[in-house]
Order: sequence, then structure tokens, then C-alpha cells
Amino acid sequence: MKTEKIIIKKRFKESNLKESSLSKIVSYIQKYDTGTITACRAKYTHKENQQRNYSLEAHLASRAYIIISAKGVYIEDFNTPDATEVKENIFFVVDFKKTGKLKKVLQTYGEKFDQDSILFIPKGGEESLLIGTNHSAKFPGYGKVIKYPVLKLGKNNNEFLTRVNGRPFYFTDKIDSIKESYCGNNSGRFVANEIAKKDWRTLEVK
Repeated sequence: MKTEKIIIKKRFKESNLKESSLSKIVSYIQKYDTGTITACRAKYTHKENQQRNYSLEAHLASRAYIIISAKGVYIEDFNTPDATEVKENIFFVVDFKKTGKLKKVLQTYGEKFDQDSILFIPKGGEESLLIGTNHSAKFPGYGKVIKYPVLKLGKNNNEFLTRVNGRPFYFTDKIDSIKESYCGNNSGRFVANEIAKKDWRTLEVK
């Protein structure tokens, strides 16, 4: 068990971003396909959501994506009487190797982790696509795609992917709290893949 914890702890190269995280994210959007996703749901406990996000992170890392994690807010069941604003950890994912598969991958994991939707941003950031991944969610609806215009920044630069025209997905934490990770070698991806194979309920989190 101790050995496994050590391996898991070293699974990603992780560091606080030294330069402006917001500038870094904008740069990624201009150069690569990117998107946002989480595994959190309001019906789960804090620990369970940590376990679910840990599993999701491992799935993404096994594919060698750059992953930026930050605190954020998502509105479950948006535009319905059951709408709930949920604070959660959100992953901003970068298709660093330009595989062209990120949109499909995010949709797959969005459905796997019971998310109302995922947000996909094609290279250049000219538009962002909110894509429904939950059969039971009324908004936006499974398989439905809602397009939004060019991304805008919050007036205090403390918000990213701000709610524009009702967009229910945004980051709110201080920029310097954002962390970036990348699992670029075969051994690291192997470990991430082994973690991803496990039932999220069995994963240990702090």
C-alpha cells in the first residue's frame, strides 16, 4: 500500500504556474483544441467527488493530455426548477499532441461520470461548444450542442470562461492557485492507466 501511494504521488509532473496562468490558458486555446470537464456531482459527498475527479484525472493523464486544475462553479440542471450551483474542481484539458480526439474523449468521460455537459473549445477559441452528455438532464440535452461566441475574460481577471449569455461554466479561484500537470512518459501513463482501471470508490484521496 505504501509503495502504491508513492507511485501515485509521482504519477504526474506538477507545479504551480510561474507565469500568468490566465495568459497560459489563453495561449493554449489559441494553439490547441481544449475543453473543460469535471466528475463532480452534487449528490456525492466531498470525498466521493475527490475520488471521482482522481479517477477522471487518471483517465485523461493516460492519454497524455495537459491538465490544468482549478476551483470552479458548475450549474447542474441549468434553466430548470432543480438548478443547483455546485462548487467543484474543474479540469481544463489541452490536446497538446494535436490528436484531434479531445472532443470525443471529453464527451465519453462526460457521459461516464454522469455530467450534464462538457465544454469543448476548438483551436483558436473563435467559439466554444457546450455539449450535452447526460440522457436525463434537460439542459442542454443529451447530444445537443450550444455554440457560444469568442471567449471573454472576467472584469477582474479572476474569472475564466465567465457566464456569458447564461453559459453555466466558469472558473473563480485566484489565478495563482491553478496547477498544471502532464504525464508525458510511458511509465507515467502506465501508472495513470492502472489507476483509471480501478473503481473510483476504491481510490485513496487526502
